Amino acid sequence: MPLPPAIRLRVTLVLVAAVLGISSSAVLIRAMDAGPAAIAAWRCLMAAGFLAPFLPAARRISPRDLRWIAGSGVFLGLHFGTWFASLDYTTVLRSTVFVAMVPVWTALFEWFLFGRRPAIGFALGVAGALAGVGLLASGEGVAGWRGDLLALVASVLWSVYLLVGQDVRQRVPVLTYMGLVSLVASLTMWPVAFAMGEAVWGFSTNTWLLLVVATLGPQLMGHQGFSYAVKYVPASTIAAIMLLEPVGSTILAALVLDEWPPVTAVLGGLVVMAGVGLALRSSA
Repeated sequence: MPLPPAIRLRVTLVLVAAVLGISSSAVLIRAMDAGPAAIAAWRCLMAAGFLAPFLPAARRISPRDLRWIAGSGVFLGLHFGTWFASLDYTTVLRSTVFVAMVPVWTALFEWFLFGRRPAIGFALGVAGALAGVGLLASGEGVAGWRGDLLALVASVLWSVYLLVGQDVRQRVPVLTYMGLVSLVASLTMWPVAFAMGEAVWGFSTNTWLLLVVATLGPQLMGHQGFSYAVKYVPASTIAAIMLLEPVGSTILAALVLDEWPPVTAVLGGLVVMAGVGLALRSSA
């Protein structure tokens, strides 16, 4: 059923802001002097703190939905931990490229678990966008296999997070949902940080400031934006939009980290945007 024009416009604006938010994440993480699990734990805890006024509404959530929210939070925390870790072993470009495999897993999960066969136009759009993602990375040298694998695992975890949250978001307000999910994600990553022997305190002032910025931008504006939109559009569509992240991240990495992409990467970015446009048009 088509969305009313007012809601459609609001969802579109939220998705644009969300893409801008997540595109800044890799550059912010790279600039911090903290371990990946510690960053994930603190970022999610800060997000839960910002959303604390909306947490009391959890008393009206059914036990079943609370269990799904808890599961969603675990997957979100693990997604952050694995993706942040990948940035220690590979470039921003390659890391975000592998994370951009989300629509492949999402479409496959929706097909095999729920019988939602993707439309031909959507499949072609995603295929074209993934071809652009490959072109985007083709100018890079051979990166550490560990970083690529971690980013790939992170994309699977993010896909599961989207699918788990899609049903619950039909009944739970987005701010309450994100507050609870962030809290569970933080609780998930604290033990991981301790087990990995990462420092969880004593960071530089710059790192603390970057954590706040990463919480407000990629976490709240980015991930909360996607959680808001998934109530109105399929998770596979959200995943397709996320293919724009490598484009934004590559531009920021060039400007901030001096990781300038080759011409093939620029062409790849254009192909990604064209593919996303086709996928969105087909799923509208």
